[in-house]
Amino acid sequence: MATVKGRKMKPDRTKIAFIFSSCSSQYLDMGRRVRRAFPEVEKNLQVINKTLGYNLASAMKAPNKLLLPKAGSPSSTLHSMEVIVALSLAVARSLSEAGIKPDVVAGNSLGEFSAAVFAKVFGVPECFSMFQTVTLPYLQDCFKNPRARAATIYGLSRVELKGVSAGMAKSGQICEMSIFFDRLRKGVLGLRNEGANMLKCRLTPFNHKIKISGGILGALHTSLSAHLVDWTRNFFTDIAFHSPTAPLYMNLDGNPETAPAAIKHKLASMLSRPVLWQESLNRMIADGVTTFVEIAPRAMLTEFICDLPPDAEVLRTDTPENYFRTLDSLLNKRPLKRHRPIN
Repeated sequence: MATVKGRKMKPDRTKIAFIFSSCSSQYLDMGRRVRRAFPEVEKNLQVINKTLGYNLASAMKAPNKLLLPKAGSPSSTLHSMEVIVALSLAVARSLSEAGIKPDVVAGNSLGEFSAAVFAKVFGVPECFSMFQTVTLPYLQDCFKNPRARAATIYGLSRVELKGVSAGMAKSGQICEMSIFFDRLRKGVLGLRNEGANMLKCRLTPFNHKIKISGGILGALHTSLSAHLVDWTRNFFTDIAFHSPTAPLYMNLDGNPETAPAAIKHKLASMLSRPVLWQESLNRMIADGVTTFVEIAPRAMLTEFICDLPPDAEVLRTDTPENYFRTLDSLLNKRPLKRHRPIN
């Protein structure tokens, strides 16, 4: 499939946000069709491979047990996280090279590291070195000593879920909300293993669904992952941070940030604090963002999370058809508001 080349964006465009997904959006062989249809994406992925010295492209079609390890697997890997970041950067850089320059960037949870690398806060080597020297030991510790887990709960309001969490705390159990989406009535709680049965009992009066993880990522974005924050801060000590090429809206408070020192602080701190992704989206909308480009292998970052205003549009990059529509819409300013991306 031919790409759209040689056309620059018109100066009358509205604010555009590039938004990056977390590692929960991966699937086997993701990105294959886009890489085949658009050589520039494959080229940028190979540049990342060369920078790192190992082939992440091949990891995208790795055996299921490597890319998507089961809960309790004795051999934790970073494939899923590394692949998401590499593919996201390859896609985002290809859009940028075609002439699409975002006014702001943001990332959901660990996608915030992808956003920071794209905005040139620090480089690819530093990001992946952190995964290897900080995140991998954390994952291995979660596998060997599964002390905490995450519980995803559907059907309760934010107030109801906070009430459940507060009741657990009164009983001496750590149970903290790490993220909540009002539109989906979906929340994630981090808790110690021994609190799982109590949580189920406290949810009995509600019409709900619950899924409790086996502790692959522990209880990320709660105080139970505070040691990961300390490890990350220590790693950042020797890393040079730079001002981003576009304001980085951050999960810690939902606000835009451009100061390197503040970005460094917020990137580490958010690992033990709730992810304010819904709040970040609402702040971007309030600040004039009307076009959201989802840099993600599947739809999961916008419409399912909050109500977008009538003049907003969502463009995706998960399939060749959606990638081309994104190029065509932004380079030619075609009115594709509320268009339905091709699945």
